Amino acid sequence: MENSNLRDTRDNDLGQQRRGACRHILLCVAGLTPQIITETLYALTQQQGVRVDEIRVITTRSGRDRIVQSFLDPQAGHFGAFCRDYGIDPASITFSEKTITLLRTPDGCMLDDIRSVDDNGYAANQICDIVRELTRDPHTRLYASAAGGRKTMSIYLTAAMQLFGRVQDRLSHVLVSEPFETHREFYYIPPKPRTLEVRDQEGQVRTLSTEQAAIDLADIPFIRLRGLIPDWMQQRDSDYNDMVRRAQEDLDVLEETHSFRINCRSKTLTVSNRRLRLTVYEFFLHALLASIRQQGRGQAGFVRLKEITIGDLDDTFCRITQASGQAFGIDDYVLVAGFGFLGQLRAQLVSTHPKDRDHLGERFSQLISKSRERARKAGIPPHYLMTARGRGDARRYGLQVDPKRIVWE
Repeated sequence: MENSNLRDTRDNDLGQQRRGACRHILLCVAGLTPQIITETLYALTQQQGVRVDEIRVITTRSGRDRIVQSFLDPQAGHFGAFCRDYGIDPASITFSEKTITLLRTPDGCMLDDIRSVDDNGYAANQICDIVRELTRDPHTRLYASAAGGRKTMSIYLTAAMQLFGRVQDRLSHVLVSEPFETHREFYYIPPKPRTLEVRDQEGQVRTLSTEQAAIDLADIPFIRLRGLIPDWMQQRDSDYNDMVRRAQEDLDVLEETHSFRINCRSKTLTVSNRRLRLTVYEFFLHALLASIRQQGRGQAGFVRLKEITIGDLDDTFCRITQASGQAFGIDDYVLVAGFGFLGQLRAQLVSTHPKDRDHLGERFSQLISKSRERARKAGIPPHYLMTARGRGDARRYGLQVDPKRIVWE
């Protein structure tokens, strides 16, 4: 189910995108102490000079009621007061009930609070959906604040930023000095000091000036996994637990602790539980370069075209056909269906004509591109596949995978 609040401001986002502007969005999780919204807004705009174009808040029904009551009244609301205090046109920052997202159950009921295991699951999925959608537009920069709401809301916002956050996005926690941090009437440091009353442990009332308050915005460094996650994680309504499980599987594969299994009978490559079926030509090249990699030839297994011999072709063809019960040499390639390309490949390798090598290099590059696209869809990292290094006559082809991990089947 697409978030309705995201739809409400889509036209505005598209207008910004057409103008080529980067839209700065402050995203907060908040509960019954929504002061973190203006405290973070103060730190960004007044301390760090950041322009904020929009404020979006993720909260529960009771949190929404508190925000509407204390922030959004044009005259008495603290958001309007902040803008007046610092000479900001409130219309320049999109902030209304439409930019407040209410956490809901799958059947659409609003959550009053996050108390149960199910409530936590609903919150995780929706927070991930919101962050995924906000980071989909390259013309946005996200300032995510994990300071408010239930602890699980902050944790899930952090997790969502790790999954979908980009280089330009930031995650932070606003720090407010005592006793202002827990004071119900403190929302930011105003330009003209104000007096607040506070009751000490003995029950005595004393006064404080807001000029004694300190607000610091602490950046939270986080690992950006966006470049590692597959396309399916960009789809809406993905279950958070399922995303974590499958993302961990991808990371496990990236650790290169798995064998690179070459099945000569089925013409497939397998890494962990990911299987890649290739064309016969693509498979033959991977098998050829895997054999060269294990021999340690060239530069760490990477060879130029002129370093590939007819003997290499013969050994690879023999190994592949042997898996089917009958070993053939390169001269018998016409006897095996699907290997007709070997005649031209052999002729191009032994040719002294530069154009033949150029055509072969172009063919290799095409096959590298096609096999990598298939591997991406299968969830196999590209460093397990054949690749090229260098340019022109210095161009080399090979596999980066550890030769000890190569297993023939």
